[in-house]
Amino acid sequence: MAANKIILKIEEDGAREAAEIVDAAKKKAAASTEKIKAAAKVKIDEINAQAAADADEAARRQTLIAELEARKNALDSKRQVLEEAFAKAEETINAMPDYKWEQFITSIVVKSAETGTEKICVPAADRAKYEGGFLARLNEALVKAGKQGKLTLSDEAAKFSGGILLQGKTSDFDGSFATIMRDVRTRIEKEVADMLFAAEVK
Repeated sequence: MAANKIILKIEEDGAREAAEIVDAAKKKAAASTEKIKAAAKVKIDEINAQAAADADEAARRQTLIAELEARKNALDSKRQVLEEAFAKAEETINAMPDYKWEQFITSIVVKSAETGTEKICVPAADRAKYEGGFLARLNEALVKAGKQGKLTLSDEAAKFSGGILLQGKTSDFDGSFATIMRDVRTRIEKEVADMLFAAEVK
């Protein structure tokens, strides 16, 4: 009888201990699960926040790229307008009537000749004008300006389409229309741009 009681006691104690162990395991498992869920939620929040930040950065970069592209296109358009403006000016110079052309060439020669004894190189298309009396008028203008009026025509034709090349003993002066336009453009391009795009200045 006593042995049965002892066995019963052991069984009861064992069952109780087993139940306690199971209960403790359940609590531990529940705590671990909550901890894992909490860590997972933190990680998910971090991922979502990073994704949002990445999306914002991507949007910002796209906006910046679009703005830069728009600015580049605007600058390209303005550059094209400037190119057309100066090209038109050069066309106008090349299409001057003879009397204006003669005045222009005379002004270039009088201002640029050092002594008035230079040799002048001109485009083949203009040579007849010089030989037809313009060279003599150039020399007269030089004399009036206090220089020697002894310009002579070079046998060689100039390689440019308009203007004149003064060949001196120590240096030459490039009075071709293309060079003159380039020099003028260097000096006044900003001023011309301000005139053309004044309405856009803020």
